[in-house]
Amino acid sequence: MQHSQIVFKVLLPPHIAVPPGIPVDRVEFLAQARAPKNQLAQNIFWSQRLLRHVANRFPTAVFHSPGPIWGTVMPKRTVVTIHDCIYRTFPNYLGRFVVRRMFMRATERFAGRAPLVLTDSEFSKGDLINRLGLNPERLEILYPWVGNEFLAPTPMHDVENLRERLHLPRHFWLYLGGYDYRKNIEFLLQAYAGAARERTIPPLVLAGAIPTRGSRATCDVSGSLKRLQLSEAQIRMPGRIAGDDLPLLYKAASLLIYPSLMEGFGLPPAEAMAAGTPVLAANSSSLPEVVQQTNSLFNPTDVDSLVRKLLLASEDEAQFLAKLSPAFTESHGIDRYMQLLDRVR
Repeated sequence: MQHSQIVFKVLLPPHIAVPPGIPVDRVEFLAQARAPKNQLAQNIFWSQRLLRHVANRFPTAVFHSPGPIWGTVMPKRTVVTIHDCIYRTFPNYLGRFVVRRMFMRATERFAGRAPLVLTDSEFSKGDLINRLGLNPERLEILYPWVGNEFLAPTPMHDVENLRERLHLPRHFWLYLGGYDYRKNIEFLLQAYAGAARERTIPPLVLAGAIPTRGSRATCDVSGSLKRLQLSEAQIRMPGRIAGDDLPLLYKAASLLIYPSLMEGFGLPPAEAMAAGTPVLAANSSSLPEVVQQTNSLFNPTDVDSLVRKLLLASEDEAQFLAKLSPAFTESHGIDRYMQLLDRVR
């Protein structure tokens, strides 16, 4: 890939498939090696090999790690992306093994020495400064951008075909995202049940892979459904959604509800706004940066706050239409990225 005379190369461990859309001639695999079986040990092993490979083979290149990384060697022109430090607020994500905590602290120290660190939002930037002690002068915001496919017009017959394939009703509200416990799904179900006791409201579609086994780091969806006595007619669970179907799903929905307690950015609300779908989002962390219409925000720790919004939405979802900021579009994001790379070139 080329942009402004810059040639990009993607470096991957030998067991990783080439991501969609990446030209094969732009990919270089690291040499085969006998890696540890443990997943965390594998991450450490390949991170170390990757950093040494870059330092030896591409000594003058800009090296960008799209996530936290650690090694004993740092290429001269290193850029590290740290999307957030949510694990500092919710330490259950680190698991019970001390070595994982030690590794995350090591990635923080590595990023602290890098010439440039990118993060997802003003909220995340403040968190990285206050919690990790990163140097503000080396820390820049690069907003994740929404793909053009969410902004493009969609034929209605494609939307109708999606409804049929996923057995979706004509009128429904949507949650799309993960089910780890900061996503606050039990809260969403409690608010939905409260609004449903007041009046008839559209079914709620919980899209994505819902955990079947509970853990300290996941939401108890099935337990909440039983406790709240929500029926299959009220709560629909179509499972994992293919990437090509995401724009259609947003356009099919009458409202997206996003109750997360903490996000580095929060891409689903941005994608929904791009698709022209009304949005309700938590007023926490970075989400007010993404959904810049105060009427669309609610307190994710106050059930009544969301119940009131849902009752208003049952009258007219269109009042929660919000505009997507140009800062979250692909063209703006790429231009911003190239400008930031100039700092370490």
